[in-house]
Amino acid sequence: MKTTSLLVLAFATTTSAFGSFGKPKATTPKLPMPTFDDATQRYVKSPDDDGVMPYDAIGSALRHGPVPFITRLTNADEYEQGVLKYMGTAKVSRAEAVGNMDAKLNNPLDWSYQKMEEKNGKPKIDYTVLDPKQAALTSVWAFAITPLVINVVSSTVSQFNNEPGPCVSK
Repeated sequence: MKTTSLLVLAFATTTSAFGSFGKPKATTPKLPMPTFDDATQRYVKSPDDDGVMPYDAIGSALRHGPVPFITRLTNADEYEQGVLKYMGTAKVSRAEAVGNMDAKLNNPLDWSYQKMEEKNGKPKIDYTVLDPKQAALTSVWAFAITPLVINVVSSTVSQFNNEPGPCVSK
């Protein structure tokens, strides 16, 4: 019995002296966090942040639809401020912040619901992944269905303007 406890004690001290036998813990690189400038009331990117988006506006359209696409084209500064704010508050990378901003712009209620679910232990969704099926469906809508709907609506409006139809009042 004494020999067993002596062996356990010797093994325990050897283990702690040389570290653990498991996988070494991966050190997470320090993310370039933005800061808030009280004077200008704007977020300022870190000098370590290159400011490069993980994908362009077309990538936003393919991943999350027309709203983030239009926002990135028409209001790029406000979009960048939203990305920087999300980076700073959630302590995430630029790529993750861009994906979350696009998802939030596309469907704020579903995005908020997903964030609540993540806080309750549900798996985190990576909004930066481009699903090939979703990209194909978005392309079909953008290049086939939307122009068809616009053509039908404009033809119908034109027809009613040019030929108002029979008059029922006498």
